[in-house]
Formats: sequence, structure tokens, C-alpha cells
Amino acid sequence: MLKVENLHVSYGHIEVLKGISFTVEMGEIVALIGGNGAGKTTTLATVSGLLRPASGKIFWKGEVIHTTAVETIVAAGIAHCPEGRRIFPGLTVRENLLTGTASRSYKKSEVEDDLALVFELFPRLKERIKQGGWSLSGGEQQMLAIGRALMSRPNLLMLDEPSLGLAPIVIEQVFDKIVELNRRTGLGVLLVEQNSAMALEIAARAFVLETGTITLSGPSATLADDPRVREAYLGG
Repeated sequence: MLKVENLHVSYGHIEVLKGISFTVEMGEIVALIGGNGAGKTTTLATVSGLLRPASGKIFWKGEVIHTTAVETIVAAGIAHCPEGRRIFPGLTVRENLLTGTASRSYKKSEVEDDLALVFELFPRLKERIKQGGWSLSGGEQQMLAIGRALMSRPNLLMLDEPSLGLAPIVIEQVFDKIVELNRRTGLGVLLVEQNSAMALEIAARAFVLETGTITLSGPSATLADDPRVREAYLGG
């Protein structure tokens, strides 16, 4: 479904991604793990069109997208849930969710169907539907950010550090919802996550990104047992 091929991305004279390649298949959860500054966020930003590669290619369902506008990429079926949630604090929960439909034309009945799915997955959002985004807890804001991304009806959901700043019990709830969403809808997920143990637990495959280069890849269970991964990312 998604194919990244020999991708190079730079900020000015600093090369952040140094020729990475990976794939995400239909309905698959794939994790991208690594330390701070490895290039994980840059990878997602480039796939979503926020950054342009210096070289390399990105294919979505066989079509080249690395020169495509952000809104066209979203409409094609890729949703990016950025690090730090970035909800609109001055809008209500419902208004925040509706911003997720901006890239596509919907009938009112389709919008209501999509809202119903989001509220089924995240009942707390339905309870808070008229509240301002500013009033939500960190966990609720993360649920809202994921729900907003789902309103674009994606085939691939890219999540950047969904556990950031959340309490352990809330992290478990969010990851449970990611798995539930994948199983119920067949939605593909590309997950960037510092909590490597949780990421490897829910992903089918994973890639280890270190200073702009993929150094390891394979089934998540295999990587979780790899001494190098255990020492560097799983606390031994």
C-alpha cells in the first residue's frame, strides 16, 4: 500500500534521512522505533507531504506521491496524526472532528456515520461533544486527534508519538483502541513511538531508525528478542 524507496531528506545542509526504504501493507500495523533525532517524525512529515525529499520516491497504491500536495495526499487516503496532538483548543470536540472532513466531499449522512464510529471507539468524546478542546485531558486530546484523522476516511493512519505525555493507564487505553480500530476496519497504521515495548507489542513488523538510517527490520516479535534492540530500547 505504502512504499518508501531510498528516501533522502535534509534540513538545509543537514541530512536527516539517509536513504531509507520500507513498506506498509494493507491492514498492517508497522512500527518505526528509534531514539530522539533518529528521523522518525521527519519520515512521517515527508510521507504526508509536509516536507519534500531531496531524492528518493514515495508510492501510495502504486502512484508517486512525494511531489503531491498535502490535501491531495489526505484525500487519497493517508491521515497524519502529529506529535503533540495539535487540536484546535478554541473549537468544540464536534467542531474539531469536523475539520477532519475538509479534504473530502461528504454527504451529511456520511459525516454522521463517521462521527458515530469515532464516538463508538471513544465514548468519552461523545460525552464531551460540546466542550472546548482546551478543557480536555491529555488522553482525551489524543483520542480527539485520532478521531479527527479518522474523519478523513483514511486507508493508512500515521501516528506520531501517541503516548507522549500520557499516564501509563491512558497509554494502554490508547494502544488498545489502535488495535481495535485496525481489527475492526482493516485500517493500516504506521506508528512512530518512543515506548518501543508497546509499539512492538501491537505491530506486525517494525523498523529501527538510527541517525537517519534503518539499521534493523523484521517481525516485531523477532526484534523484541534481538539483544541489540533489548539493550537500546527495551531496557535490557
